Amino acid sequence: MKAVHTDKDGCFRPGKGSSLIEAVLAGMLFALVATAFIGAISYGNESTALAGERTRATSIAEEGLEIVRNMRDEDFTNLADGTFGLAISGDQWILSGSQDTIGEFTRHIEISTVDADAKTVVSTVTWQQNAQRTGSVSITTRLTNWRP
Repeated sequence: MKAVHTDKDGCFRPGKGSSLIEAVLAGMLFALVATAFIGAISYGNESTALAGERTRATSIAEEGLEIVRNMRDEDFTNLADGTFGLAISGDQWILSGSQDTIGEFTRHIEISTVDADAKTVVSTVTWQQNAQRTGSVSITTRLTNWRP
């Protein structure tokens, strides 16, 4: 049978290996807490960056719809069906190509006819969030020919 170590008052006294076990457990607990803390900071930074990119993409999509509204106000017949990008020609916005690029963001404007006096416009902005994931924001509106 193994002897139990007690002091002169009869209280339990840890053996020689107890200090080592306590040190190992304390080290493991510290590593676990440090890993969780670093992971939380890393996740928070990534989430903040992604939210900023999504906000920028939403602004670009809204800008696309506002440009198409201005084109509609000039002449409703300017809105041809199809998928386009936007470009400036002279001092006017025009539908050009199939997409336009603003920094890391790519915008597509899709126009489709609802009836003779109405069009559905979808502004979609895509971007590469990281190596594995692509972000996308789409905003849809319906424009009418309010000048008969």
